[in-house]
Amino acid sequence: MDSFEQVGTRGFYRPAGEVSFEQAVDMVAQAMRHARDLGCADLLANTIHLTGYAPPTVFARYAMATKWAENTGSALRVALVARVEVIDPQKIGVLMMQNRGGNGDVFDSETDAIAWLNSRLAPGQRPGHAQRPRDED
Repeated sequence: MDSFEQVGTRGFYRPAGEVSFEQAVDMVAQAMRHARDLGCADLLANTIHLTGYAPPTVFARYAMATKWAENTGSALRVALVARVEVIDPQKIGVLMMQNRGGNGDVFDSETDAIAWLNSRLAPGQRPGHAQRPRDED
């Protein structure tokens, strides 16, 4: 899968391009499935470089949350990095995903996303972030 790399038990997905919101949702869902197939414990999906769409409506967030919950299952932790203007201030999409059994959160930087993922490691589990966050480049 393009734009995907695995470091330890963590997957990193950093796509770029001009897409519709629905295409972005599908791309991240594919990365989730790929991470699960590889046995990853968590996934950092950085969508900051995906452009071409406006902030989604509540209905679009619901469709996104449902699709992503179906693709993550309860075992895969997902930290999504998105442009600030796309993130709902109340994180309604995160709440919808969690209500459907997903485990994730949304951030506006990789640094915060990685910190969140690392804070949820099981005792003795090593973080899979052998690189510095990309949004600091």
